[in-house]
Amino acid sequence: MSKEALNDIQKALNVIRSQTEKEEYSTKVKALELITQSLLSHLQALEPTSLVKNLGKKKTPKRKMPPPMPIPKSLNTPNSANNPNAVIPNQPSSQQNTPPEQQPLNY
Repeated sequence: MSKEALNDIQKALNVIRSQTEKEEYSTKVKALELITQSLLSHLQALEPTSLVKNLGKKKTPKRKMPPPMPIPKSLNTPNSANNPNAVIPNQPSSQQNTPPEQQPLNY
C-alpha cells in the first residue's frame, strides 16, 4: 500500500471523526459499527496464515552461559575442616565442656 493510499484513508477517517463529533451518541455508535464491520471484512480477506507466520518469527538468540566459577577456599580454614572423614583432635583439658571440680567453699 502506498503512502498516498494511507493518506487518503487517514483523511477519510478524519472526515468521519469531524462529522460524528456534532451528532448524537447513537449516530456515533452506528458510525463506529460501520468502521468495525469494514475492518473485520478486510481482516477476513487477508490470508490467516500470513498473520500466524509473522507472530512466530520473533526468536530470541540463545546466549552461552559461562561455566560456574569455583568456590574459593579460605586461607584460614584448615584442610580437615573441608573433609567430612577427618579426625577432629581432642580439645585441651582447659577448653573442654565439663563442669569444674567442686571445691568446698571457705567462709
